[in-house]
Amino acid sequence: MYSVYIGDILLPVTPEKITWLYKGQNDTVNLINMEEISRIRTPGLMEFSFKALLPGADVPYARYLTSFKEPFVYIYELEQIINEKRTVMFYIVREKLPYKRVGFTTKKMVTIEALNVIEQASEGLDVVLDIKLREYKTAQSSEISGIIGTYQASRQTAKTPAKTYVVKDGDNLWNICKSQLNDGAKCYEIAKINGINNPSLIHAGQVIRFE
Repeated sequence: MYSVYIGDILLPVTPEKITWLYKGQNDTVNLINMEEISRIRTPGLMEFSFKALLPGADVPYARYLTSFKEPFVYIYELEQIINEKRTVMFYIVREKLPYKRVGFTTKKMVTIEALNVIEQASEGLDVVLDIKLREYKTAQSSEISGIIGTYQASRQTAKTPAKTYVVKDGDNLWNICKSQLNDGAKCYEIAKINGINNPSLIHAGQVIRFE
């Protein structure tokens, strides 16, 4: 089973196809004797592109973190990310693989480069999003003092993760794992630890164990 997240947004229907583009930046150089040789450069930023279906009704093949959401809610949330110039984590979660293979997650920090909204009368209330994401990287500082300062600051601000959490009204397991473990995609692992069959169904007052 595949689950695809853009930040905290779980796509209700897993895209049929996700294209990964590795952009090489290699080129060639002509020597004095006119011989052409290759020059290998650092690869460019990775790009992801896919189409995502947003059902206009609560259908059995869709998945939600809590309950059904209208397509316009997803569009608004994605527009907010673009307008606020935010980066988000792009997750592809693989679980329940055949032949008892261990599940795994691919994640990349990305920006939303293109968001095309497609509505067709023939599709009723369903909406299709044509999405393009680009890997996000920042310049790496070579100053050792800066690295040490950042490391010390992170140690001072780091806190020991809690071992349990009491569910409050409005909570869902994804957001709990995001705030307590800094990784919302761990909600499936935590659900198994707590014997929760459906990560979307938790209730106020319930105690969630993280180990």
